[in-house]
This record gives sequence, C-alpha cells and structure tokens, in this order.
Amino acid sequence: MDPAWLLLLPVAALSGWFAARRRYPQSDGQSSSPTTPDAYFRSLNFLLNEQHDKALDVLVEALEEHDESLEIQLALGSLFRRRGEIERATQLHQGLIARPGLTGDKKGQVLFELANDYFKAGLLDRAENLLVESGSFQQLREPALRLLVQVYESEKEWESAIGAATRLNVLTGEKLDIVIAHYHCELAERYLSVGDNRSSEKQVSQALALDPGCARALILQGRLEASQGMHREAVDSWTRLGEDHPEFLFEVVHLVKGSANALDDESLFWRFLDQAVAASGDERLHLMLIDHLASEKSVGEAEEALLLWVSETASLVGVHRLLQLRKEGPPQALKLTDVRLLQQAIQKILTDRPGYECRFCGFLGKTLHWQCPGCKHWNSTRPRFASVPLDDKEIL
Repeated sequence: MDPAWLLLLPVAALSGWFAARRRYPQSDGQSSSPTTPDAYFRSLNFLLNEQHDKALDVLVEALEEHDESLEIQLALGSLFRRRGEIERATQLHQGLIARPGLTGDKKGQVLFELANDYFKAGLLDRAENLLVESGSFQQLREPALRLLVQVYESEKEWESAIGAATRLNVLTGEKLDIVIAHYHCELAERYLSVGDNRSSEKQVSQALALDPGCARALILQGRLEASQGMHREAVDSWTRLGEDHPEFLFEVVHLVKGSANALDDESLFWRFLDQAVAASGDERLHLMLIDHLASEKSVGEAEEALLLWVSETASLVGVHRLLQLRKEGPPQALKLTDVRLLQQAIQKILTDRPGYECRFCGFLGKTLHWQCPGCKHWNSTRPRFASVPLDDKEIL
C-alpha cells in the first residue's frame, strides 16, 4: 500500500470524532459516550480493502458539512494533488472557498492550496492571481513568494521573477543572487536576439554585479563585445571563464575562433586553446589541440601526444582518435579489421554517453541547460569529463 494512504487512518478517526461530536453534544458538563458513526467504519473498510477512491469519497462527504474539519479537508486536497488528481483537489478547494463566513487566515490557506492546484494544472495566470492575494497574509508570505517565483519562471516573466525573488531574498535572508543573475541573463539574451545591445548590456552588468563570476554573463558579455567589433576584449571576457568556471571554456571555443578569424590572428585562438586545456582538462579541447598538431606539424607528433594523454588518463575519446590516426597513417602492426572493430565499439560508447549532468538531481543530457529540466536548479549542470589516472599494472 502507498504509505500516503496511511494518512487516511487518522483522518478517518478524526472524521468520526467530528461527526460523533455533532450527533452527541455534551450537556451540563457531562461527557457522553458517542457511538462511532457509520462513515468511519465504511471508509476504514474501503481503505483496508484498498478501495482508496471510495474511502476518500466517504470521508469527503462526511466532512463537508463541518466547519471544524477545514484542516482535514485541506490535508485531503493535498493528498489528491500528490496523487495527480488535480481536478479533484481543485473541486475540493473551490468548494471550501465558496463556504459562507470563510475569512482571515483560513481563507488565505485555502487560496494558497487552490493556487497550488492551478499551478500543477498549468493554469499559471490563475495561480499567479491567487498567490498575490494569499501572499497578503503574514503566515503565507514566504510560501506564496516561493511558488510565485516558480510561476514567473514557467511564464518566462523574468522582470516579475526578479522582483519576486528579490522580495523573497529580503524576507528570508537567503542568498538568491545567483538565481536572480540568471534572470538578468535571460533578459539579456532576449534583448540581444532582437538587436537591442544597450538593454542587453545593462542586464549583463546587473547579472555580474550580483554574481561577478557568473559564467553565463561572461559569455554574453563577450558576445556583445564581439558584435561591436571589440574582438580582443571579447576574448578577454571568455578567457576569464578559466578563473572560476574552466569547465565552460569549451562552450566559447567557437566564439574565440570567430573573433580570431575576424582579427586574422590564428595564434590568438591557439594560445586560448592551449590555456583552456591546461585550465580545464576537457577532452574535447584536447582533441582540438591534437588535430592542430596533426594538421600543422605531423601525424607522428599528434600520435605521441595522444599516447601520452591516453596513458595518463585512459580517455576513451583519446583512444578513439588514436585509432583514427593509425588508420589514416602508414600500415601498422595492428590489423585494419581490428582497428575498425575497436573504433566502432568505442564510438558507440561515446555516442551513448551524456555530455552534461546536474550536480543536484543527477539529470543527464547531451546539451547544456542553464536551468536543470529535472530539479529546476539554476547553474547546476556541468560537463561530464574527468581524468582518471591508471595504476602501472593497468597500462598496456
């Protein structure tokens, strides 16, 4: 049985208590001995027979006439929502809102629960309106703001998200600067896509003021500088990634290449690449350097560099590239058929391997997401590359 259903046992007991209290009121200070109402036994019987929906129907029907049961009905509504029965939760909460005389904190709590229903159902405008209203109640300010931030993220209303997250920052003292910096970057990208460089620059500056090492903002700053012909300044901005975020250097290598071409300065690109390899150890950057050795110097020199790299790290990518070079060079001791088999096997492993992983929830993907699609954390996705030294006995 789903552990969540065990919650219905105390709920059923309380429903029986409420109903009994109504049917057998105390008088003259004397306690009565009420008989447990039929609704309790019926719901418990359905529950024990794993007829969960019928158990809930009986409980809801037994509780809906009693004002004292508000907290229990809110708990049932939350249970419906966790089970994915959004429409049922919404109907329950809408029924509570329609109760005459529902005021104050109780009304705020019901409004907040209904906002959660709408959010889960994707009715973001309705959720937003109810969250603004329920957030006026002191005890709901923090949870309402948290959910409101999620609503604005889903709507891509980044200005509103900045405002809500800033208020939440002030209210709770949490450090949300990294998150808010990403909101500014979202706006910067939006302005950049329509050619509004001035507004984009303003957003990038605000992002860097909040998070001076923001990798995304540095990438955008370089793009803006390059778009204005300031290519050396752009390369400087992208080089700064190596200070705090060397794992993102590969994401700008094509941008650096473009700026180097615009300046007709090939050495600028190769200096950047050499520094990036040293700073990050990214095997993708390693391959670019190997290809440069093979094309500009000799295949033999590239093979020597590859052999050193593979012996130190056991990189499958390095082995694959080595086999490619062996195929392209003069006949070797290794048979061509063996080379093809090994290359195919390694190629399959590399093709199936995700390129990025979320540090919080472990979400794996082949493209970079600044906001994890799984857990929705910002700035949590990282490239999946590592150098794994081998013991001497493992080196062939």
